[in-house]
Amino acid sequence: MGITGVVSFLVLFYVGSGQHVWQLRSDGAALPPLADGLVGGAFAAGAACAAIATWRKHAGPMKAWVIAAGALVAGQSLLVTVIALEDVPPRGSLSLALLLGVAVAGLVAVVGPLLGLVRIAQVVDDGVVIGLGMGLVAAGHLLLQFPLSPTPAVLMQVTIGVLVTTHVAAAALVLGQHSLPVTTGALVGATVLVVDAGQLVHALGLMDTGWDAAMSVGRAAAGAAWLAFAWVSLRRGLDEDRRRLNTFEHVLVATTREQRERLHELRSTVAGLVNGSELLDRTDMPADLRDRLWCSVRRELDRMDRLLSGKVDDATDIDLDEALGMILDLQRLKGRQVEFRSHGDVVRARFDALAEVVNILMDNAVNHGGTDKSVVEVVRRDDETVDITVTDFGRGIPEEQKAKIFDWGKRGTDSTGEGIGLNVAQRLMTEDGGSLRLADSKGAGSCFVISLPAARRSPENDLTMEDSGAWQRSG
Repeated sequence: MGITGVVSFLVLFYVGSGQHVWQLRSDGAALPPLADGLVGGAFAAGAACAAIATWRKHAGPMKAWVIAAGALVAGQSLLVTVIALEDVPPRGSLSLALLLGVAVAGLVAVVGPLLGLVRIAQVVDDGVVIGLGMGLVAAGHLLLQFPLSPTPAVLMQVTIGVLVTTHVAAAALVLGQHSLPVTTGALVGATVLVVDAGQLVHALGLMDTGWDAAMSVGRAAAGAAWLAFAWVSLRRGLDEDRRRLNTFEHVLVATTREQRERLHELRSTVAGLVNGSELLDRTDMPADLRDRLWCSVRRELDRMDRLLSGKVDDATDIDLDEALGMILDLQRLKGRQVEFRSHGDVVRARFDALAEVVNILMDNAVNHGGTDKSVVEVVRRDDETVDITVTDFGRGIPEEQKAKIFDWGKRGTDSTGEGIGLNVAQRLMTEDGGSLRLADSKGAGSCFVISLPAARRSPENDLTMEDSGAWQRSG
């Protein structure tokens, strides 16, 4: 902001210091210097741009008039200047009346809507204030463009009074909302003072005096301050838009990622249900096996319903014999050969999470390991933790890829998958207070270890489990 302000001040002061180098038209009338007119036009354009940018954020006709206050101030001065330049002194009554009429119309257009600021005070933001400041600076340069006679006519004096009143009233109504920072309010007040004092110096014929030089410095300083303020506000707005865009991108990525994860699991679930429904149609299936499959299919349908609706089941005590039995039954329905070894342990976890993790490991063994043979074994590591090892006898995982297999989106060079499953599986086990890791496998294939917290048991239950012994089931 400092560099912008200094450079702007030097440029504006250089332009303003030569504003009284007048040229003559072919008819002998004086013309103002081109550079000073360009400065006024540039600030008028800046006020219009600020109004347009702010209007996009606020809806409503009354708000639009308030937002355009700065541009209207500049437009009022521009019209008065153009008319005055077309009819140099001494001016006729019709020309003076036209100048007064334009000035009054500008006063009404600016002050009228600002009188309603009490109802829409929230519209006064940086954009409105910058537009007003630039409009006032534009007026300060533009109104000095037309020549005045040594003793201006009464209507000309009234016109100047109307212009000054427009500036003072607009600033007073905006500052009266007490919504601006102290420094911004001081800048608005200083700009009005410099602009209108410069106009009075011009009207009183004090050109090329110390007062005139002081006003030139003041106008340059006010213009530089508003340009610096606009630059800082623009940078701040761009930073906010960038943060908002980054937030939107994060939300979009997170939403897309969640949907992809959900679709990844749904594909596997639907495949198991399709195979299960085909087997249940067989008439030669034993009744006890049919009942067990029906139980597994119903449980999987319930899980799919929760997955589609985004519901999350609560962690409960899970009997691994029963839970893994149902999960692996559905794997067998897909034609997979799964050997299950268990010691009847109970863990604290979510059934849906456990089912999804086991399904992911089984599917990976087939899709990426090239084998449909697996061993699932439950081993109590200690009083607090139960390990579930899932071992397949496929191609295994290359050594150089093992460090990144749990990263989201990472997959092997020959893999056709999405690199989602293992990342989801590890996250689900972590959420349940457990873990998922790749163990060192002996021989071919891969071995993953699911670790979950053991459920709390009473001493009587511990004795019962010790007496039950281990059992094995193959499929």
